[in-house]
Amino acid sequence: MIQRWTETVVVVALVPMLAGPVFAQQDIERENLLGIRDVNVVVEDLTSDAESDGLTRRALLGAAETRLEDRGIRLGSGSQAADLYINVATHLGPTGLYAYYARVSVQQMATIEGNQLRALVDTWDMASLGAVGAGNLGQVEQIVLSLVDLFCDDYFEVNDQRR
Repeated sequence: MIQRWTETVVVVALVPMLAGPVFAQQDIERENLLGIRDVNVVVEDLTSDAESDGLTRRALLGAAETRLEDRGIRLGSGSQAADLYINVATHLGPTGLYAYYARVSVQQMATIEGNQLRALVDTWDMASLGAVGAGNLGQVEQIVLSLVDLFCDDYFEVNDQRR
């Protein structure tokens, strides 16, 4: 009983120390969204089995663009636009379950300090990992939209919503 109590105290004491760097990282990523005027949505190709089971690149692209517009974020494809990059990796297992990893990131051009070269870098990201049945693969689109909503929330934390 005393050992369990000690383990609990150690865990409770460590969680705030570990959470601090995570929250600091989130603040930095949020600040990286400051000044973005336009967003270009890019959706990575999906596996053929995911496409045939109803999770399509075209549907993800359309849903993400609609969500951004509905939330008040302007779409654009100019060289100054940031890319909202959506990647969904899936694996169909022998039982008919799809394992998925959905990631939404913001990619922006940045100058590398050491050599002054320009590069496209991730400046914000969120991800989700899970599993769904083949008949419910369309639910992954809703998960991606939840990640897009998190981007929108962070975006409007540092940018004026009345643009």
